[in-house]
Amino acid sequence: MSHQALAELRAVPHALICRTWRTATEATCPRTTQDNVTVRHEHHVFHNPPSSTPAEVHAALDRGELPAALDAMVGTALHGDGDWKELQDLHLRLLEHEDHQVSALAATCLGHLARVYGQLDERKVVVALRRARTLPHTSGTADNALEDMQIFLRPRRARWRRRLRTAIRPWTWI
Repeated sequence: MSHQALAELRAVPHALICRTWRTATEATCPRTTQDNVTVRHEHHVFHNPPSSTPAEVHAALDRGELPAALDAMVGTALHGDGDWKELQDLHLRLLEHEDHQVSALAATCLGHLARVYGQLDERKVVVALRRARTLPHTSGTADNALEDMQIFLRPRRARWRRRLRTAIRPWTWI
């Protein structure tokens, strides 16, 4: 029985079935609709990028390889290798990059640095993230990074803020 037939039998979304049946080498998956039209679609697979250095980020950006640069950015933030000040300065500079993907990911990486290292120069980072929050392409990721900083740099304060918010908004009790 094909995975499409399984999806129809179980009324499970096709993408969920494809994800379980898909091998790492497959890029697309054929699917036949009710009108007997074959549709090809792609699946995005998460991969955890390897550890990298700021020099690798700069080299990938200089070569114009955006996917490699984005992987290197995440690799610098997630693995905790290196000096947190150097990584913080790298992502603060990249927050003002002309490419929207790079600047949005730089905000996310600042949140990762707060989680991994438990310390950042809050004055510099908060000012930069508040400035980035005003731009449409970085507003969401900058908000998330500021929340990460509250949670991981000031956990007691974040806990009390959450309790206060719950007390003020009674509809959240449900």
